[in-house]
Formats: sequence, C-alpha cells, structure tokens
Amino acid sequence: MITLLSLSGFCTILSLGLRVFMHIKMITIGLVLGALLSWLPNYAVGEDKPVAPVKILLKENRIDEAVAVCRQYELLSTRDKDDRFACAWVYLRNEQLDAAEKILEEQKSNSKNLEYQLIRGYFLVVQKKYEEAKKLFEAIANSNKGKPVALEAQELIAETYELQEKLATAGFLYNLVLKEDSNRGRSAWGLARFYQGQNDIRRCIQYAELTTKLWPKHIASRFLLAKIYFAMGPEYTAEGFNWLKESYRLNRSNPEVLEEIGSFFERKMKIPEAVKYWQKAINIKPNIILANEKIKEYFVQTIQQLFESEKYEEVLEKLESNKSISETSEMTLIKGQSYRNIGKHNQAIITLKQYLKTDPKNALANRELGIAYLNQKAWDLAAEAFSKSVINEPTNGINFGWFAYALEEKGDLAKAKEYWEKALAVIQEPEQREKANRKISSITKRLQKLKKTEEDDE
Repeated sequence: MITLLSLSGFCTILSLGLRVFMHIKMITIGLVLGALLSWLPNYAVGEDKPVAPVKILLKENRIDEAVAVCRQYELLSTRDKDDRFACAWVYLRNEQLDAAEKILEEQKSNSKNLEYQLIRGYFLVVQKKYEEAKKLFEAIANSNKGKPVALEAQELIAETYELQEKLATAGFLYNLVLKEDSNRGRSAWGLARFYQGQNDIRRCIQYAELTTKLWPKHIASRFLLAKIYFAMGPEYTAEGFNWLKESYRLNRSNPEVLEEIGSFFERKMKIPEAVKYWQKAINIKPNIILANEKIKEYFVQTIQQLFESEKYEEVLEKLESNKSISETSEMTLIKGQSYRNIGKHNQAIITLKQYLKTDPKNALANRELGIAYLNQKAWDLAAEAFSKSVINEPTNGINFGWFAYALEEKGDLAKAKEYWEKALAVIQEPEQREKANRKISSITKRLQKLKKTEEDDE
C-alpha cells in the first residue's frame, strides 16, 4: 500500500520533473529559433528594434528562402505583427494566396495599419481589381507624403500599371521612386524591363546591374544581362558568360539558364556539351522550346552521320535512348533500314510497314521492304513491294533491277528479262550496267534452254 506521505512525495517529484521538462522544452525552442535567425544580418530600424529576418529576405526578393522562414514562424506560433505582415507579402509574392489571406484574417484588429492596407491593396492587384487597388495605394501615398510608406505605395502603383501593360506610366513612376530612394530593387528591376522594351540597351543594363546589387540572389536580372551581352556581339561574350555563370551558380535547375548555357556551347562549336545542358533543361521543363528543337536537330544529325558510316547498331542504340524522336517518320525509316542492314528482317518489315502507313508511295521504303522480304524468300511479297518502287520512282534503275531479281526468283524469266532491260535503259553507273548486261545474258540463255527443252518434248 502507498502511504499518504509517499504519495505526496511522488506528486512533488512529478511536479518538479514536469517543470524541468517544460524549461528544457522552452530552451530548445529558443535555440532552434536562434539558430534559424542568427545567420541573417541584424539590421535595425530606429535605434532599438531589429528588422525581422524575413523582412531582409523580402527586401532582397529572396522569396523561396523567406517562405521557409515564414513556415518556421507558423510552427513556433509567432504573433509578432511585423513578422506576420512580412510573411503575408512573401506568400502573396509566392502566389500562396490562402496563406496570405489567413494572415490578414488573424490581423483584422490591425486593419487600420498602413502595412495592412498595402497588403490588402496588393490582394486586389492579384485579383486583377486594378482600379480599386490603385485608389487605395494613391490614398496612402497622398496622405503620407515624405514618408517611406508613400514610396512603397507609389511603387505598387507602378507595378499595377505594369501588369495592365501601361508600361510608359509604370516606367515613369518607377523612375520617380528610385530618385527618392535608390535602394529599391523592385523599381530598379521594373525600369530594367521597361528600357528593355524600349530597346534602350544602355539604360536597361544600368538598371539590371543595379537590380543585381540590390537583389543579390535574383536570377532574372543576371540572366537578362547575359542575354543582352551575348546579343551585342562576340566581343561581349565573356561578359555575357560571367552573368550566365552567376545565374547558374544561384540555381542549377533553372531550365532557361540551362538552355542558354547549351546555346553558349553551341556557339563555341562544343556540341556534346551543348546537348548535355539542353537535355538537362528538357528533363526539368519537358516543353521548353529551343532546347527541344536543338536536341532534335543535333540528334537527327548524329543519327544520319552514324547511318551514313554504316554504324547501324549504334543507330539503333541511340534511337532506343530517345523514344520521342525515334518515333518521327524520318527516324522510323532509318530504323527500318538499320534493322534490315544488320539482318533483323522481321523487325525491319514491321518498322518499314509502320513508316509506309504515313508515306505509302515512298520508293526507298518500299524497296527496303522488298529486300527484307527477299531475305525471307517471300518472293511474291518482295515483288509486290518492288513494283511500287518502280511505279513511284520510274527514273531509278535500281528499282527495276530489284523488281527483276524478285521476278526471276519467282520463275517469271520473261518478265525478269524485260525489267532488267528497262533497268539498263536508265542506269548510268558502269558497274550496275555491267551487272544488268550479265543478268540479261544469263536469263536469255535460260529462256533459250527452256524453249529448246519444250521443243524437244514436243
């Protein structure tokens, strides 16, 4: 039996244990949050209040990193108003509208706060309620002239005009904002795009480079600079490649960057390296246009070169590795010919018949099909295929020769001789003419022998 004294002691120990556990838990949470936030610079607003780390990420447009921090804030149940407003912006910029709306809902008690009003205005922008959003931003800008929030509102008005494709107005407003505060990355980037559209390359470069300084992990501005310098000519290639390398360093999985690296290597005539990066781009974004076109172009060239070098096994291996291109009609014909050349006649027949469904009058495909049938001693089918080659390409003596050969194997010597003679009439190559003459002579002798035998039998 547990005595009252021992029960009391037990409860005391349990209570003490729980307090120790809760203390350790709070220390652990503090350490986790401290580790999460300590790697960021500790900028300050005023004299004593540090800027929330997510606000630094937001200012530098490092949205993906900021989303991760905001998710941590949610796990730790932070209720700091500034942090929550910053995260609302992050979610809006990342198109996570439900998460942003949730923050606005929980901050309803701060609905008169100017930051809250700006966020609500941008919600209207996202919903394409542009005029309503601009009225709200303009009201904030007009009633807070000379204050940072007025600049924020003006910049949002400029962005709204840009989304409406009213680029001249947007550019004008971005320029005004930057004159007041040269550290606003969004305005710098807006002007870079504006001057790009105006084909004002000098000022486009100026503001794109300013963007890279204000947004140290912004890929699009660096990628734009790379494209501009490449377009300016060979003497600017090194400058362009430096910006392209920066883009790649920031994100090795950006398909447009990978595609452009492929194009860079193509200009350097380093085709295997180019193909490698184009293929990486396609693996990430299967419908990316230029990379797909280039891969197809160089893949087809490689296949054709291997085929012309009679490396038929390699042709088939490469076609097997790229199903999408191997199923095109051009590659289907090459595949059928390759099967025929390495003696895989069943596969050749299947593949060539598949091709002929799309191009039934193709003389080459019918001739290759006929040769495959000949190797299977299917004389009638071979003759039928060769006859189509003759009909569709009557100027090619090779078609007549193969048809004559099939007729001879069938035992139709008279018709075989006729088609060898037709072949001889159009063949120009000395070797082929000699072969045709020998065949005509041989068949003539066989016909004479048959005739004599028939006469003797009578």
